[in-house]
Amino acid sequence: MADYEAWRSANPGELVVEHRSRQVSRVETAQGRLYVKEILALTDASLRGRAPGSFLKWVLRPSRALAAWRVSQKLLQAGFHCARPVLAIRRRGFLGYPQDVFVTEDVQAKALDELFGDMSLEEKTRLARLLGSQVARLHQAGFVHGDCIMRNLCLDKQGNLIYLDNDRSKKCGRLAFSRSRRNLAQLGYSARRSGADAGFVRLMFEVYAEALAWKPQYKRKTIERLEAGIERRLEQRRQADLRK
Repeated sequence: MADYEAWRSANPGELVVEHRSRQVSRVETAQGRLYVKEILALTDASLRGRAPGSFLKWVLRPSRALAAWRVSQKLLQAGFHCARPVLAIRRRGFLGYPQDVFVTEDVQAKALDELFGDMSLEEKTRLARLLGSQVARLHQAGFVHGDCIMRNLCLDKQGNLIYLDNDRSKKCGRLAFSRSRRNLAQLGYSARRSGADAGFVRLMFEVYAEALAWKPQYKRKTIERLEAGIERRLEQRRQADLRK
């Protein structure tokens, strides 16, 4: 990959995501399958001129590809599982507009949202406990995931979580408190959207709280607050679907 453009031209791969702001492809190589993400903007709206603040932020911010490389290396060094990084590039055009390229191994496993519908009740109970305990371990180590949803998590053969799509994941240390609660809200909401009931989410949160030794009153209030927020988002989604 010394000449990325030449390599990309010779290896177009299979396009799996295409938006104005980014494209994602899977490329077969002699060393294995790669996941190639090319990022042109934070959002599609910024490229259409509808989000000038987002556009400016993208132009001025440090490379997302390099940040994803660094946090992926830190996750692996700390004993967590994620797609191994292969290449990170930030390029700027003549006027300084950036393009990021991030290449990783392609993890050969189904995401949790794909697996969930075919799971038995016993398997779902085990999964709720596993999510609670392993996400707690991630947060204890000072990491937060940038988009902690069922689609960005899968399992290895030993039953450990693999964290995908780490573009916005961070090693936060003491600053992880609010972001860790956001991870829980994201995960609980996406689990419900994947077909989980409220009991699944409650069990996941309780296992998480036990792993972090939350005091009973704090545990109760925090879980209730998270659950209420998830229910509000679900209702908003239902109302939006009805309007369509």
